[in-house]
Amino acid sequence: MEPMIQKAHFLRRASFGGTLDELHSDTRPDALLGHWLQQSPAIAVPSLGGVIKGKGRGKQVREFSRWLLTQLTSAPNPLHEKITNVWRDHFVVALRKVQFPQFLTDYEQRLRTYALGDFQELLWQVTTSPAMLSYLDNAQNQADKINENYSREVMELFTIGRGQYTEKDIQEGARSLTGWLIKPNRGAGTAEALFLPRRHDRGVKTFLGRTGNFKTEDVVEILANHPSTARAIGSKLWSTFAYNDPEPAIVDRLANVYTQNKRSIRAVVEAIFNSPEFYSPKAYRSHIKTPIYFIVGSLRQLQIKVDYDKLQGSLRAMGQSPYNAPSVKGWLGDSGWLTAPSLLTRLNLAQQLTKDYGDDGGFDFNPDRFSNSDLVTLLLDGQADPSLVSSFSGLSPREVTALLLSSPTYQLA
Repeated sequence: MEPMIQKAHFLRRASFGGTLDELHSDTRPDALLGHWLQQSPAIAVPSLGGVIKGKGRGKQVREFSRWLLTQLTSAPNPLHEKITNVWRDHFVVALRKVQFPQFLTDYEQRLRTYALGDFQELLWQVTTSPAMLSYLDNAQNQADKINENYSREVMELFTIGRGQYTEKDIQEGARSLTGWLIKPNRGAGTAEALFLPRRHDRGVKTFLGRTGNFKTEDVVEILANHPSTARAIGSKLWSTFAYNDPEPAIVDRLANVYTQNKRSIRAVVEAIFNSPEFYSPKAYRSHIKTPIYFIVGSLRQLQIKVDYDKLQGSLRAMGQSPYNAPSVKGWLGDSGWLTAPSLLTRLNLAQQLTKDYGDDGGFDFNPDRFSNSDLVTLLLDGQADPSLVSSFSGLSPREVTALLLSSPTYQLA
């Protein structure tokens, strides 16, 4: 890859797309990577106040969503924001089932704090969070009334993967995970996950070939250190940042990094971006942008000011609001966004993002910042088809920008 294209590719994957200043800067991708990986961003989730029913709850949900979208579009460390979003989409919880939006502020705190840390600690924080205890029913799982939901999904979707466990492992894992409940403080708008020994199944269990009087911490330790988890997490992160279906040799390499670095997510991410295959033709523009990545990238690259309440409506129209995945399996893959309604919505949104609305449009784009050449560099890595460039004739700068945002190439990350 040419240096400019290489940097643009890196910024689409480690960030949400580079600004013109970032693309023209002398800072190399490896230096940016090192800087972002070593930063410890300040984490200040909002306090939503006490639990409110009815319209008040809806107001709190909007306040939380507004904060979250602000982080996505303007965070000073976009790689940390990107990896946090990876875990948000991996360890799925959905607002429609989580009892209170306050649970999600706690969940965000946990994901953000451990996003690049020890996967075992991240898994523990997820497992014992009020949000996950509520979403996958483990708060209802007790010695005399076993609920297998979380035991099944933590293996199938979050760690070792399908085919690596038996129905007996699900049952024994569920017994090991008993004992938790959620104690909300409605007035303060907080919640505590409590482990009550009297609710825990104290019998001996055999789980994934090991036997003992296991509790939640044992399940987390066994799963986080399982060879299949090392491979699954390596494959997951490679598929996110590089391309789908990584070769076995790459999966093995990343699994070794995971194991040798005590389950360090940071070490695996660094290995991915430093791999020669990351800059291969197979990786370049190999993903279809999700709605969130499409709109966040557009706002960030074009430095568009936005009304975050209206941005929430745009994401709903595109079918991907944060914390609203259709199931515990999360969002659709690349090809799932290639539907006629989804593509039409993107075309309409490209017009909305760049239109001059005066004072009340929700999006404020200044086209005077960019020449047509700048826009081609910024949005298409300078790789515009001649027929596309020829169609610029007679178009205003806003119309040229909308045309480029609508182009097939821009839909690819």
